[in-house]
Amino acid sequence: MKLTRMVARLRTGILVGARAAQLLAALAPVTFSLSDAAGRPHTSAELSRYQATVLLFVATECPNSNTYSPVFARLHRDFSARGVQFLGVYSDPSDNAAAVQKHDAEYQIPYPALLDPGHALALETGARSTPEAVILSPSGEVLYRGRVDDRFVDFGKTRYRPAHEDLREALDQVLSGQPVKNPVTKVLGCAIPGVN
Repeated sequence: MKLTRMVARLRTGILVGARAAQLLAALAPVTFSLSDAAGRPHTSAELSRYQATVLLFVATECPNSNTYSPVFARLHRDFSARGVQFLGVYSDPSDNAAAVQKHDAEYQIPYPALLDPGHALALETGARSTPEAVILSPSGEVLYRGRVDDRFVDFGKTRYRPAHEDLREALDQVLSGQPVKNPVTKVLGCAIPGVN
């Protein structure tokens, strides 16, 4: 299979498992320069100060994203002390700074929210839905991309409690120096406008 086709399948979540891990490792490191909702600049140069960085692709009007707000806060609490940076990423062009600030205050989001209206970060990481998580290494390599957990089984079908906490498991593996067992997982959520 040609590399460009495999990368396309990886970015859309069709390709998973060991082959997905190999392709993720082969992709160029993620680079970015974006402002957060408060107007502070953030760049990929920050990544080297952390054991890992979690990009949480969310949207103010996505019910699935909003459902996960308490989970995101718990993950931030549990992992930030272990050297993990968390950044929300709003790639919906209709999510302006004022709307994001209001949303993050209402949902008590404890980490900065990057504005990505041109989809630069979404396209570079392969994120296509909200909520979608991406774990980056200190050098910007994508170590994991996918769902937070398997609470959403299918559209309209959810579990009371997730059977797998994919993001938490991936972070534990990264912090213990192990490769991520499932580096790409399927996300069920709201499409990022203009990316799909």
